[in-house]
Amino acid sequence: MSMNIVATEVHNVYLNEVSKMPVIKMPVRVVKHDVFKYLGYKTLKDQKRSPLLEKEIDKALYTALSIIKPHASYDYFNFSIDKENMKVIFKEGPIFSGKYIIEKLEKAEKIAAVFLTVGDQIEKRSADYFSNGDYLTGLIYDAIGSVALYDLKSNFFRKLCERARLAGNGLTMGLSPGSDGWPIEDQTSLFKLLDGESIGVTLKESMMMTPVKTISVVYGIGKKLAIPDEDHNCGKCNLKNCQFRSKPNIN
Repeated sequence: MSMNIVATEVHNVYLNEVSKMPVIKMPVRVVKHDVFKYLGYKTLKDQKRSPLLEKEIDKALYTALSIIKPHASYDYFNFSIDKENMKVIFKEGPIFSGKYIIEKLEKAEKIAAVFLTVGDQIEKRSADYFSNGDYLTGLIYDAIGSVALYDLKSNFFRKLCERARLAGNGLTMGLSPGSDGWPIEDQTSLFKLLDGESIGVTLKESMMMTPVKTISVVYGIGKKLAIPDEDHNCGKCNLKNCQFRSKPNIN
């Protein structure tokens, strides 16, 4: 994997993809401002109050960029909807369940499903610092991993929008098992559709994925859908204390 550091404030690594779809080389940015934000500094003014923390973040970024390993496994799938039994059914066998996912996908003709991960090395580095009592550095590495994963998801969404637009399609915002009204147990269905192990992603009995810095996402795609302005609407999200919240919850 190649790595490109483009500036002191913005750092890039590149995505490896495992899919039947054509490979896109996609930079994953780690922006220092976002690392500060994840650590609780909400504004640039706040950030300038902590030069020591900035120095520690710079040191961690130098090492973290060599151990972040972004990968994606994704593909398209056709489906049918059984409203009577509240099921989304795939010819490959798996199903999604519940009113929430049916309402989100009822205008779609197919889905794009994806596993996105930045690998397990950055979480191991964070855990090592925690175990040695260096909690600040452990938190910084954890924040860097979260920022990288967040940007990887945003970048994938933009590429998916480009492909949908060229094909005359629209798509839904990203949908993940365990969020809003979608049962987390449907993670098992995603793992039957997609090969997570090809990129080192596995599912625990608790429905949590490893590596920790991994996310599973489904996008509905179809001609009756519009291209959304964003992948995620913070105003409708129930994670009220999310470090990346950009607007207040309106639910």
